[in-house]
Amino acid sequence: MTEQPSIIDSMNALRAALAPVVARQMEVIRRVHTAMRPLIEHAKQHPEVWEQWRRERDAEAQLGSCHCLCGIHREQAEGVCTGQAEPGLTVRFDSPTVGPTDVPMCRSCSKVNVERRMAALPIDC
Repeated sequence: MTEQPSIIDSMNALRAALAPVVARQMEVIRRVHTAMRPLIEHAKQHPEVWEQWRRERDAEAQLGSCHCLCGIHREQAEGVCTGQAEPGLTVRFDSPTVGPTDVPMCRSCSKVNVERRMAALPIDC
């Protein structure tokens, strides 16, 4: 019968296995911090530029982002999604969890979606 390793031995093995991962992550964090330092200094010296950036991001947030499935199904709609929903442009989906839902979409994704739905309609002559 073989002896099971103790919980202490298992924890030490886990710690040893994670040590290189943590070291690499700390190096990435240091690089990001070093890269951000000039941006932080610029923001301190030129708050008007950053305020303009904030206003633009807020305006984009009001518009909303496209919630189509291009990001998941790239092979079906490669290069279609612009990422920004058009005001008032939605496509109705019947969600199994919440029922009929209007999903914001960009103009390109909406067009592709409508074309796909039209192609799937049975045509009675």
